[in-house]
Amino acid sequence: MRAWAEHPWPMSPAQALALRDRLGWTSSPTKEWMFTTDHDLEEKDASFTTIKREQTVASFNMSLTSRIPKDVMDEAVPITKRAFDAYVEALTAVYGQGKRGKRKQHASVTWTLPSDASVRIGTVGWVIGADVDSPAGNEAARGEAQYFAEIADENDVPYIDIDNPDT
Repeated sequence: MRAWAEHPWPMSPAQALALRDRLGWTSSPTKEWMFTTDHDLEEKDASFTTIKREQTVASFNMSLTSRIPKDVMDEAVPITKRAFDAYVEALTAVYGQGKRGKRKQHASVTWTLPSDASVRIGTVGWVIGADVDSPAGNEAARGEAQYFAEIADENDVPYIDIDNPDT
């Protein structure tokens, strides 16, 4: 995760593929941006996406746990929580305190690096995943959030008290 997050940005798809190869990960035979890491999850567990217009890498995504049978979910959840806490502790030691998010069975921590790249680790029940978003990807997300906030303001219907229309 650190290799992706701390790579100089912007990163081209060719640089991402070279990083994948340097890490010894195995490419999918049909989609080179999807690959299998050395976690031995026996499935394609990582990928990156690109910003097509600029041909730069927007994000890197990696599964840190594999799918498990439904009949062992109850015992897997506490194990996953401990693993999630260990990942958070390790990343906090490197990047400092992250921003926590929590909704029902979903917990996450996000760190923003000086480069404006971000690292996010999250869990839903027994599944843990990690994402690295590029500075360009984060800038686009902020712009999108601002746009939708402005649209929401413009589309707000003013409140009119029908009993007292002058207010």
